Amino acid sequence: MGFVFWYLGNGAEYGVNPRSVGMYHREHFVGFRQEEISVVTDRLIFNLRGGYLTGIERIDEWGNIVGEYDAVFTGANLIFANASLGEYGWSFGIGPGFMLSKIYNYSDYAVTFNALVLGRFRSGEMMLLLQNLGYGTVLPTPELYLRGLSYNQNFRFGPFLRLFGDRDFDGGFIFGGDLSILSFNVSPSLRNALVGISLQVGPFSFVYDYLYYWIGYTTHRVGINVSWGKHQEMEERLRRHEMQLQEHERRITQQEREIRNLKRRISEMENKAQEYARRLVKEAEDEEDPQEALWKLELAYAFDTTLNVQRRIADLKSRIVARKKRNGIRKVQVFLKNRLYSQALAEVLSLIEEFPDDKEVLALYRRVKRLVESQRNSARITTKAYRKYSENRLQKAQRLLKEGKYVKAASIVSSLPPSAEKIQLMRQLREASDRYVERAKSYMERGDWAKAKYFLEMALKIYPNTEATSLLSYVEGRIRKNAHLHYLKALELYQKGDVVGAFAHIKEAYLLDPKNERYRNIYYRLKNALEDR
Repeated sequence: MGFVFWYLGNGAEYGVNPRSVGMYHREHFVGFRQEEISVVTDRLIFNLRGGYLTGIERIDEWGNIVGEYDAVFTGANLIFANASLGEYGWSFGIGPGFMLSKIYNYSDYAVTFNALVLGRFRSGEMMLLLQNLGYGTVLPTPELYLRGLSYNQNFRFGPFLRLFGDRDFDGGFIFGGDLSILSFNVSPSLRNALVGISLQVGPFSFVYDYLYYWIGYTTHRVGINVSWGKHQEMEERLRRHEMQLQEHERRITQQEREIRNLKRRISEMENKAQEYARRLVKEAEDEEDPQEALWKLELAYAFDTTLNVQRRIADLKSRIVARKKRNGIRKVQVFLKNRLYSQALAEVLSLIEEFPDDKEVLALYRRVKRLVESQRNSARITTKAYRKYSENRLQKAQRLLKEGKYVKAASIVSSLPPSAEKIQLMRQLREASDRYVERAKSYMERGDWAKAKYFLEMALKIYPNTEATSLLSYVEGRIRKNAHLHYLKALELYQKGDVVGAFAHIKEAYLLDPKNERYRNIYYRLKNALEDR
């Protein structure tokens, strides 16, 4: 209790102004006053405080008010540093302190230890302050204060943290600035909010701070700070200009270094991506399944555009298409041979859907149609054929759903006539869309907004998901507008085999910089590979 004034008197920010003397008066709630004197030289910090508290209720052992009493407090801290506090670099300081108090007819004392670590730099400062670590008739509560400030022209900002004892703490943020001869300071924290202004006239600074504690207490602090030193104002102004010039030069140098590093990293990642592409080409050579070999070649083509890969893709595509068409034509001919005209017509309709411009398929369709029309029951055969054609499309959609090709399945289901089977397929598509939304949410939690956007767009292609629509607008707003970073991420994911992630990021790079030919080519190559899949 004897040292409570010390903590009530501390604001949210400590200042160490070399070569200065400060005199301050602080008023808290009714009956509390405090006077403070601080002296700071190049290496010495001395702080003396004294105050009193009146009108404290005196209560007996039964809880009855039996009168009032007063309390008087005083204390001092001294720190001596190993280097000048006003120069750039680190300073370390230690020193003793004491506290005295008289409450009613009880007197307390304590001898304390204090320490300071101060780092001043062109771009900011760091400060660690330890106070009131000591021993006395009443053990004082030690306090640890940590602050980091960043300078930006005439402004300063940064966080701070205060720890009391072993379990109580306070933390917040400091923002201040100098506007000509007027300075301001704003510092909200967990316990209070401080707003202060000061007016500088020559070496004199007139200070006013208003501190509001969230429990309802307020503090008004007024005072004067006197600084000295040869041509201090001019030196300070020149120092600020030098700092701004050095900061500008540092930023330019840093940007140039970042650009060089980025170009080097992109080149390294492109080499790795090309190595992965060549590995995919070799795997495609040993692949027995033509469809799987085509998939690997199309992925490789994103970064390996040699004529060898192009010819192999074209050759495999023509072989796969020819085999599919040949099998379909053979099935139609078998049906015709066995006079299964409805099944032949249903099969040839499926062929036309897949090969709408193929002359051989169109000629076969005309032949089947003439045979059906020549039959006496042609209307019944046609009706049965279209029913069989719808069943084939239904089975194809079911097969695609099992294979996980939801977008292709959705395009087929949307064109099916109303039926119980269609309702069942729509339910499965809605569940698949919900799973894509959940995957998108997991990427949102990790901060991978490009992948989250990809899965939300896929969810909407599968089923009109209202949650995906609302999340998509939020995700699009969070994607950083930096094309080359997305390109770099695409390179990294591609050479790791994460094609979906690579496509999601190269798409964002292309959308942000559509004139970039490299982004555009890789985007469309991966897009074609994923669509065929």
